[in-house]
Amino acid sequence: MNAPVNAMKDLRATLEGPMRLEIAKALPKDIEPDRFIRTVITAVQMNPKLIDADRRSLFGACMRAAQDGLMPDGREAVLNIYPTKLKEGGKEYWVDVVQFLPMVRGLLKAMRNSGEVASVDAAAVYEKDEFAFERGDEPRIVHRPYMGADEAGDVIAAYVIVKLKNGETHREVMSKRDIEKVRAASKSANGPGWTKWYDQFAIKSAIKRAYKLLPSSSDRLDRVIEHDNDAMGFDAFNQRGMTAEIPAQPVKQIEADPNKSSRLSSLIKSKQPVEAAQEPDEVPEQMQAAE
Repeated sequence: MNAPVNAMKDLRATLEGPMRLEIAKALPKDIEPDRFIRTVITAVQMNPKLIDADRRSLFGACMRAAQDGLMPDGREAVLNIYPTKLKEGGKEYWVDVVQFLPMVRGLLKAMRNSGEVASVDAAAVYEKDEFAFERGDEPRIVHRPYMGADEAGDVIAAYVIVKLKNGETHREVMSKRDIEKVRAASKSANGPGWTKWYDQFAIKSAIKRAYKLLPSSSDRLDRVIEHDNDAMGFDAFNQRGMTAEIPAQPVKQIEADPNKSSRLSSLIKSKQPVEAAQEPDEVPEQMQAAE
């Protein structure tokens, strides 16, 4: 009965103790380390499964969030759980691994902080919305969301409007057809992320296509996009669509190498032993809609 309490105490002690300096170094100057650590602890308290997941991957996900300057609060980013097959000593076993996943608000925040963007707006379009997109000499987007009491219907498109500080405006619209192409290349095309939060994933697809049109970018924005592509199983995006390799397996194959270590891994001493688990019937993901 005291095991979860002790595990939370150990987690807090590690984050506030030996890892605090590493987190502070990774974070942008506008985010206080203590605030970030409190957000991580709150995320774990809201999702107790995180405390039972592989501790090393939990700390690794936290460091990625810190590097990107995103709070893992369910809006800017989430700490997502997915089972992964590990190999060690010729044996295979399953373990719950924690993954850092940027959300729509996090991608928009990174774009605003890139130095090139004056404002950015992104949204999903539903069947009952009024929507028009015109190209040509005077391109424009008109979107009037459906405000009725019933459901607005399925997502039929997603778009982003980026206004740059030099006065230029970029508009990117993705149809349901294009969104489905992106989904098909995801390593979890039929997972809870796409099935429960389709609108958020559709918007992220439009944002990442617009990202390629920016005249220049920042290391921070590049890193956020890279981390999101990695989390969703994408290798690269282009302006007119998407090029990616689809992993052959729904999970990552990891070979344990006892000869490799890092400064961060030396700080992480998990007291939760990894035990073999049965292959799950469904791969769960713990995440929340960004907006």
